[in-house]
Amino acid sequence: MIRKRNLSLVHPYLENRYKDIELGLYPRQHLWGLEEIEKDNSWNGRVVEIQKMKFPYLLEKSLNRLLFRQSPGVKAEIAAWRSAKSSDLIYSVCGPLALSRFYQKTKLVSWVFRKPQHSTNRVLNPYSAMNLSSHAAFFCLTPSAEKAFSKHAPSRFLPWCVDLDLFDGKPAAHPPERPFFLASGKTERDYDTLAKAARKVDAEVRVIGPVSARPNNLPPNVNWTNTSSDPPDQAIDYSTLREWYAQSTAVCIPLNGDTKDTSGYTNLLEAMAMAKPVLMTRSGCLHIDPESHGFGYLVAPKSPDDWAHKMNQILLDSEQTAALGVAGRKIAEKEFSIKRFNHDVIVFLREILVRMTSQWT
Repeated sequence: MIRKRNLSLVHPYLENRYKDIELGLYPRQHLWGLEEIEKDNSWNGRVVEIQKMKFPYLLEKSLNRLLFRQSPGVKAEIAAWRSAKSSDLIYSVCGPLALSRFYQKTKLVSWVFRKPQHSTNRVLNPYSAMNLSSHAAFFCLTPSAEKAFSKHAPSRFLPWCVDLDLFDGKPAAHPPERPFFLASGKTERDYDTLAKAARKVDAEVRVIGPVSARPNNLPPNVNWTNTSSDPPDQAIDYSTLREWYAQSTAVCIPLNGDTKDTSGYTNLLEAMAMAKPVLMTRSGCLHIDPESHGFGYLVAPKSPDDWAHKMNQILLDSEQTAALGVAGRKIAEKEFSIKRFNHDVIVFLREILVRMTSQWT
């Protein structure tokens, strides 16, 4: 009789979110396949508990700064290392783990999205060639990541997903008093350029972002909601965010222009699910963009004039604006559903375990 394999999932940012997800208060896409992993009969699946681990604050902070700078932190590292003793495979949502090459028989499969960055941390660098080669495989959020990490272990590009039930694409419960553009997000956002563009647009621009990214001297038509560093929904809950999406005329995603980064991906998918046109900086390494796929426009980096032009274009053509939004929703339903994502994750995990089992026997 073949022993059922043990699969452990490392997802340190999820532990306090289960109840909110089940109540529909937090997007289900952030489970990263967990719901299907736990139900699948191909293995014994469990989540590695991390947040309950007791660790002196100053010691944890020092170790993270000195030894675990590019990893999810010492708690996640130690918890995964302990779990490896009773697991056949560890599935890490939070990226490569620095201690993975010290696991014995257990192998690690991690999510990655960009080419490994250079690091001076030679002892516990999760992205060192030695550590990456110890992986069983990589889940890749972008095609460029698949190309880069396939040099170390089998890799597969899998597009992400969006909670189509929470972001349902239905009309707003209460129509807005005036048209507004919505911009939300904290990573690599270029809100300075967007604020300059707002001076040339006869509409409100509603921004949900960290205070560190807030430009000085905002024009009167830009309304700023400060988000806490983590989690952002302490400033605005998801039911309100969903309503703001529904009320908005279009969604703006102004980025700083890192061509290797996935910043804006979550915002992009949520806007598509809510049937809203997307205006997005021409940058990033995502496999999908609003202009070539017919649900919005790309905007030149650092160009207030181009932002203003595209925003005014949205305001002046309501029929085209509505059509762009409908196109985005259709693509989200077809290509970015949680059901499709979960299926792809399960299929690849099964392939990995079959390959590992053949190596063991």
